[in-house]
Amino acid sequence: MNATNIAEGFDSGFQRLAVAAFNLHMDRVEARQDAAFEQRDRNLSAVGKVAARVRADGERIDALEADNARLRAELSAMRMRALRAEGQLDDVKGALRTLRGNRAA
Repeated sequence: MNATNIAEGFDSGFQRLAVAAFNLHMDRVEARQDAAFEQRDRNLSAVGKVAARVRADGERIDALEADNARLRAELSAMRMRALRAEGQLDDVKGALRTLRGNRAA
């Protein structure tokens, strides 16, 4: 459907007016469609940015969890070393007491 088909039954002045009105209407329709497409592009761009941020946050969380696991393992190893050192210290204290006891006797 176009403006010429609509305006065929009218006189020439009215035909020109009808064609102009129809063209304005079509321009508005196209402008609305263009605005809708631009809004859709902006929304998709925003969604893409949020998705990228979520992806980056997920990667950061994974890295932090890996660091946390590594630090927990290091802490466990340090605790074991500290317990061993305490045991050795107790052994040395016992040996010193024995030596002092032997010297006193």
